[in-house]
Amino acid sequence: MGNSDTTGTQIVDTQTEDQNKQVVLPSIWENIATWGTYYLHITPAVKIGYYFFTLLMLSMVKESFDVPHIEVLTGKHSVLNEVFVKKGWGITLSVFVTYQLLSLSLHIKWKANLKQLCVRALITTFFFFIWCVVIFQEIEKYMETCTLNDMRVVLTKRECLKLDGHVYDSYDISGHSYLMTYCVLIMMEESKEILYFLCLGRVLNGAPPLNTFEKISCPKLEEKEIKILQSRFSIMSPLVVLSFVCVCLLCLLWDFMYIITTIYYHTFSEKVIGTMLALIMWYLLYRQLFVYIFKYKFFLS
Repeated sequence: MGNSDTTGTQIVDTQTEDQNKQVVLPSIWENIATWGTYYLHITPAVKIGYYFFTLLMLSMVKESFDVPHIEVLTGKHSVLNEVFVKKGWGITLSVFVTYQLLSLSLHIKWKANLKQLCVRALITTFFFFIWCVVIFQEIEKYMETCTLNDMRVVLTKRECLKLDGHVYDSYDISGHSYLMTYCVLIMMEESKEILYFLCLGRVLNGAPPLNTFEKISCPKLEEKEIKILQSRFSIMSPLVVLSFVCVCLLCLLWDFMYIITTIYYHTFSEKVIGTMLALIMWYLLYRQLFVYIFKYKFFLS
């Protein structure tokens, strides 16, 4: 009888402890971050399919109809083109680097992440510059012609466009198509850091693991590390999520500008080449090069 009473008391105590455990719900910041992943973290195949579908369908619209310009949004001298697109890579780099730097504070081994971020920022900037600033410009110069009454004259692009009766023509690979595609794909990759943020929040709150199609390993933390990160998490959550929202909004803007470029500017082949090169560079950098070089010990500690 005594043993039975003891067992019964233990069961009651256990039930009481379970009832007293409170389920910690995700914060508003974690919920906002989760909503952002629904847009940014679609599978790459779907995003690539979107680019080709948009390119094909809207190029057909461009060839079939005379779509009027809305100068404020679609003109060459619009704010979107003059401020955002012409400074597109600088804005993209600033936004995703800021987001990554804020996220570093939530890592115990932040030095390894910082090294990898510096390499990614340098290499992605190099391939923006080499294509958009150097190669595309040289191809256009090599292919350019200026004619007057069907007679070819030797003038630069700027000189030719200024003179009445002169017609300038060249093969101008779409730097906008390259840039918009390149920027969005890179920010999709860089924004995957938010999965660590969401996973960390669950670990600190004792919630179930994050359910996502993307591979993410939740950190295994010691009690001391949990205490350190809990204080940081509550302070840094608003900043990390707000910077992530900026990444989402910028991606939306670049997707919109890609649509404008497809409808109003360049030939079909010029846009296809620009888009294809961006897709190839994304694959080579984020699926091959970075995976390979970040295996070295220097980048892991």
